[in-house]
Amino acid sequence: MQQPLKNKTVLVTRSENQAKEFIAKLEDLGAKTIALPLIETTALHQKELTDLAIKNNYNWIVFTSPNAVKFFFETISKNTIHCKIAAVGSKTAELIESLGYTVDFIPTQYTAKQLANEIPVTENDTVFIPRSDIAKNDIVEILKSRNCIVNTIAIYKNTAVNYTKEELNNIFNQTIDFITFTSGSTVNSFIKLGITLKNEKVICIGPETEKVAVQNNISVSATANPHTIEGMINSIKKSLTN
Repeated sequence: MQQPLKNKTVLVTRSENQAKEFIAKLEDLGAKTIALPLIETTALHQKELTDLAIKNNYNWIVFTSPNAVKFFFETISKNTIHCKIAAVGSKTAELIESLGYTVDFIPTQYTAKQLANEIPVTENDTVFIPRSDIAKNDIVEILKSRNCIVNTIAIYKNTAVNYTKEELNNIFNQTIDFITFTSGSTVNSFIKLGITLKNEKVICIGPETEKVAVQNNISVSATANPHTIEGMINSIKKSLTN
């Protein structure tokens, strides 16, 4: 197997429970990886979620991240959902399908805005969106402008992970070629740690993550398209030839 990332070091900031697949793929390509989980996720409003999911007969349920799927189905019985299902991208769809459901819609670009614009709703369709506590309202506003009735609930939250100065020095005294950000939350947590970037190339998973990085004066070398970990790896490989 070719190893185009041999002798390259990649910092993975994804939460610990999501980072394993990303790390494995990078290491298969020869990269040295450093895991620095910057967020951890915990469930919210489980009773309220149960009430909303069971009592309402929705036309659509929309999942905008794998975490939304994870925390939803940790609370809700798999046999509860009988409406159409939309997923923001391929990874979210794969997780839903692994639970035995059919995904009825994935947008052409893996963003919440694109999903809201393209999902085949009709007037007065009811749409349920379980999401994080800091999710933006873009998707809600677009769906409402399309005359949908939208219900949302925060079912998980991201919490920044703290590290000691010694732990950070041990990591950032090494040569790091790439720093990867998979959400705006990982960027914000990184900023709070007060780390000074050197010559590392920053790779973001999508435009919303890139926006948060740029707002914090981080120079972004590449943004993945498609907005997946495979897209990020392709961006890293391309940057080696530029």
